[in-house]
Amino acid sequence: MGFTILIAALGLSFFAALPATTNYQLNSYGFGSGGGVTGTSTYSLEGITGETGGNTSATSDYDIKPGYVETQQANVPIVTVSNPSGYYDKLHFIIDQQGNPSDALYALQVCVGADWTGSPLACGGTTLYIKSDNTLGASLTTADYQTYSAWGGSGGGNIIGLNPSVSYYVRARATQGQFTESAWGPSSSGTTAGQSISFCLYTSGSCAGGGSSVAFGSLLPNTVNDAPSQIGLDFATNANFGGKVYISSANGGLKSNSASFTLASATADLSSAGSGYGARVTSAGQSSGGAFSAIYPYDQPTDSVGALNTTFAELLSSPASFGGGVANVLLKAKPDGSTPAANDYADTVTVVAAASF
Repeated sequence: MGFTILIAALGLSFFAALPATTNYQLNSYGFGSGGGVTGTSTYSLEGITGETGGNTSATSDYDIKPGYVETQQANVPIVTVSNPSGYYDKLHFIIDQQGNPSDALYALQVCVGADWTGSPLACGGTTLYIKSDNTLGASLTTADYQTYSAWGGSGGGNIIGLNPSVSYYVRARATQGQFTESAWGPSSSGTTAGQSISFCLYTSGSCAGGGSSVAFGSLLPNTVNDAPSQIGLDFATNANFGGKVYISSANGGLKSNSASFTLASATADLSSAGSGYGARVTSAGQSSGGAFSAIYPYDQPTDSVGALNTTFAELLSSPASFGGGVANVLLKAKPDGSTPAANDYADTVTVVAAASF
């Protein structure tokens, strides 16, 4: 004998638990029917039919977004920021492509004064973007997305127009082809230096030795007389356009009040000139940057001197920032037989330094 049992169930649905461990959770899964791309010359749209993609899964260490389009995204780039030369108005950056192809484009975002913090991440300072000319701007346009090579390639580039003594945090994102913009990558920071200039003038061998006077002693007529000690100077600046040193004379020569006579200063070769007084740079150099060097006519050899005038003349110069600049200046004098004797011949020489920020 046989029998049949008929069970009818209406309106019942069965849901399985979503796969999960302590390390991940899959919020949805299923089968769609494929996708396709459609568009015009000004836009394109990609979509798939089937179930929705689901929710984003994330922890502090990762962010997973479901769906077909997400698998096409460009790799998240990494950017490194540094201040290799004590810049006060720029910072250096290099992009790590993280395997993106050569036609990928990169955008660079900057948080001024603080890093991105919180969840979701938010800039703790002012949000700006690196524009295509490497300056900072408040907006990001399509023109500011550039290739790896346009951003300087492996050598990187400089963010310019920055303020001194400020920290800048930078992060990057990439796009390649269509539907591919990545998330913003991790941030890297650099701090601009303060504007700086240092200058020390001395006559006792070193800046620490001090000294502010040079005594010729007796000046022999028709003879080139060297001062027994030189004027030393130490100079350094991080100014982009370097700096200059200037020199002037209070009297335009060695002046004797008692004899009412001035041994006039002149640009001349004292070995052949009848008389004169002036200065010559005997050495100049720097430990970095530069070059810090003497300016004509103070750069001439042996007994040739440049005039010391009552107006300032350029003595030394550097066209770029430099460190450890050191120079020595020798004073020379030659009276002739008609120069009246006196023991009060003197001059006040002023030396100043200026930086070109």
